[in-house]
Amino acid sequence: MALANEELSVLSEFHFERQPIGVKFSFEKPDGLAQLERKIALCEMLKEAQLSESAFYVTPENQSCRPAARIWGTDPSGVFDSGHFGVAMKIFKEPRANVRLNQRIPTLDKEVVRYISFAPLDKLCFTPDLLIILADKASQSEILLRAMTYTTGEVWSSKTTAVAGCAWLLAYPHLTGKVNYITTGFGSGMKAKKLFPEGRQLISIPYNWLPVITENLREMAWVLPAWEAEGLGAFIKRMQVQLAHLSQPW
Repeated sequence: MALANEELSVLSEFHFERQPIGVKFSFEKPDGLAQLERKIALCEMLKEAQLSESAFYVTPENQSCRPAARIWGTDPSGVFDSGHFGVAMKIFKEPRANVRLNQRIPTLDKEVVRYISFAPLDKLCFTPDLLIILADKASQSEILLRAMTYTTGEVWSSKTTAVAGCAWLLAYPHLTGKVNYITTGFGSGMKAKKLFPEGRQLISIPYNWLPVITENLREMAWVLPAWEAEGLGAFIKRMQVQLAHLSQPW
């Protein structure tokens, strides 16, 4: 709870329209949480958590999306692995393109991840494996990503595919420990379901990056001095002043 109450509290200063969502992958049944009572797609569970008044957990039985069943390792049919479904949906010209893409999609092992818990930030009752944020505008995304690179120099990288966006928000950051972000409106399933306003960033932050990002958010300038300059001339003048200072002999 220290992580949720202290380190993550800085995120409230963004005043996001929708709550950031904590996600936990577990082998054992979560204590103190109720199971979601209906079947929805894996990507829909993020929106469900954003609008929920309490945390909840799901099992593969709660998951209604056949493509996402492949991502959770619970679809034995091979229909999606064959690539023919993607052709039937007009996403790919030939099965081979779909098959090639499928080999690159990260997946969870259903025997290792038996439960997935979701909680809005203000109802977070577990230490999250991921924190998924829907930024309302580009300036918020920039601040969050700059907080990642402020003390590390880390390169920003976005990975996703034309299908299976949920894999890149959930499985990929969890398995690799890398921050990932995707633009809403990309990916056939989430676009078809109209889950999120288009043109925003969904940023998925794994647990190993949360202390770095939240600490840097407390320390760094959210609005850079150069941005506060009035016009291009003022910006260039500020640069020249700093360059002149740094060019002085020591």
